[in-house]
Amino acid sequence: MRRKEREIEQRRQEILVAARQLFLKKGFESVSMEDIAGKAEFSRVTLYNYFKSKFDLLYEIIWEALEEDDIDFLTKVENINSAYERLKIYAKHQYEFFLHYPGYHLLIVQYRTYAGVQVSLSEKNLLRLHEQSEKSNNFIYNLILEGMKNGEFRKDLDPLLALNFFLKSIFAIVHPYVFDPHQNLTDLDREIEYLLRAFV
Repeated sequence: MRRKEREIEQRRQEILVAARQLFLKKGFESVSMEDIAGKAEFSRVTLYNYFKSKFDLLYEIIWEALEEDDIDFLTKVENINSAYERLKIYAKHQYEFFLHYPGYHLLIVQYRTYAGVQVSLSEKNLLRLHEQSEKSNNFIYNLILEGMKNGEFRKDLDPLLALNFFLKSIFAIVHPYVFDPHQNLTDLDREIEYLLRAFV
């Protein structure tokens, strides 16, 4: 990478770090591009040279977090053969991720709220968003198909409906355990088991 390219990437990362810190501290809605420019110590003009909008920054931050999360999860399950056990691990992994980065829970809610908004979003981020979502969803979808094929899950499941049900349910289930440290984690394990009973 040439010096000019390194400088561009360094500025881009500085902007992302500033935006991430502000979003996690104040929330996406309360932060302006001017706030981010000030935090990163760049002008607004410079900021817009790197990111088309605040939405672009949000999607970039979430994309990076989800990409890292996927890699971590795949490492955890690489030696697990059971589709059922892999889904259990995925559910617990989601809890651990949000426990470590609680601010991301709200950011992902906002990210999903704006997922259908294509205005002010770069084509690059639209493509990355689509590819990341497809990759994550396909992995869980294929686990459901695998479980149906090997007899772990019922044969009459609608795999696409099961995928959406599982992902929505897990996101909702982990929320109270992340934000209330007094919750009993044994109950989290039981709730995950109850959820997966719908598949067996």
